[in-house]
Amino acid sequence: MPSLGFSFTQTPAPRGFTLTELLVCLALIASLTAFAIPSMQRLQERHRVNAARDQLLNDLQASRTRALQRGEPLQMSRLQDCAWATSTDTDWSCGWTLRLKSNQTVLQTSPLHTSLQVRFAKSTPLEVSARGDLGTVGDHWVIRSRNTALGIASTVCVNSTSRLRWQSGESCS
Repeated sequence: MPSLGFSFTQTPAPRGFTLTELLVCLALIASLTAFAIPSMQRLQERHRVNAARDQLLNDLQASRTRALQRGEPLQMSRLQDCAWATSTDTDWSCGWTLRLKSNQTVLQTSPLHTSLQVRFAKSTPLEVSARGDLGTVGDHWVIRSRNTALGIASTVCVNSTSRLRWQSGESCS
């Protein structure tokens, strides 16, 4: 079709993103990430505390069973050879070991591979009787994150019948 001296050609539609669109998307992703990181850190720390609590509960139940099977008393005491431990006798942050009370033969060692604070209520080892009784009333462990701002803690409690229970927080109420 003839035109009046003008030629019109169709140019293909542009493909891809403009620099402005790309920068807006990157800013949106950055802001969403900034909101998500603290939540992920809190979730990860809670998982670490719960894993240590579950390990302690399982080892305490296993120590009861071993004491009953062997018919002799056992002792559970703290490990002391990790970088994040303190010198106090109530610090079980490195983990714990189960021994025969009579000759201190090691039956099981459970190190903790994460930097958590684990505190036992007493400065003496936990006694497991030949009947499977665990310690005394009021014995408890507080497991908490070293990042105190997160406020994540779990407590393992021994009641008057040597039953174990756990609850969130730092007390057995």
